[in-house]
Amino acid sequence: MENSAHRAKAKFFARAAFSLAVVWTVYLLKGNVWFRLYPALMAAFFFMFFAVSLFTVPAARVFAEAAGEKLDEAGIRYCRKATAAWTVFLGVHAAVTLATVFMPPGVWAFYNGFLAYVLMAAMFLAEFAARKRARLHG
Repeated sequence: MENSAHRAKAKFFARAAFSLAVVWTVYLLKGNVWFRLYPALMAAFFFMFFAVSLFTVPAARVFAEAAGEKLDEAGIRYCRKATAAWTVFLGVHAAVTLATVFMPPGVWAFYNGFLAYVLMAAMFLAEFAARKRARLHG
């Protein structure tokens, strides 16, 4: 048992060291396109996570249940709709983020360093308001 835990830690640290080596190599070789791709890759990952969850248990339902919510049928339907809305948002966000990789650095920095966060906050607030409204009228 202890041996497998030690092996898991060793694998983790080996992967972390490899990742850091790759990042620093790219940086030292001035390959900033790889750094500029990072937000696009993360956005694509979250888009895929939410999209795939629509075919199983919606991500919003997983998050709600993890927070201790007891969902009735209306809550389950709401979670599917919320997950679909987040999927659309994240798909558009991933596409725009990828497009900015090929734009001037100022555009990339403005979108990925500022506007993306503002849009994400707006989406969180809109979903929060929709959830409160659904609870009042549901």
